[in-house]
Amino acid sequence: MIKDNIKNAALYYGLGERFETALRFLEHYDGKADERADIPVSDGVMVKCRPYVTKPESECSFEAHRKFADIHFVVSGSEKIGYAPVGTLKAVREDEKKDMIWLEGTGVNVPLEKGDFMITFPDDAHMPCVENGTPVFCGKLVAKVEL
Repeated sequence: MIKDNIKNAALYYGLGERFETALRFLEHYDGKADERADIPVSDGVMVKCRPYVTKPESECSFEAHRKFADIHFVVSGSEKIGYAPVGTLKAVREDEKKDMIWLEGTGVNVPLEKGDFMITFPDDAHMPCVENGTPVFCGKLVAKVEL
């Protein structure tokens, strides 16, 4: 897992061409993130606009992916994302077609403010949408990077 601010995106271009493509897209994104949309960026990179109101941790769940890394980028608002190594959690359901594994257990919460991003890899379970004490609107882009 990597957490940083988008102003430092160039530090992570070395993760590979698809990561560089996704990070450059996020760096130069000048739109809003208040409507759901899927934006094809290049072969192996899709950006999903996913706005929502954050909620209590008890209403959120851990997820992980086998084929994709996610880059969660906060365009507006804020959230916390729960994090735990997949191996420390219990898998409860999997949808191979959607590349989704749902897990149960505990982890740590990582705060993300406007301009922050978090990269999660297949070994990184993550729990998006967690509120920072009170529910707020979070305009977020999630770049799906095929591995």
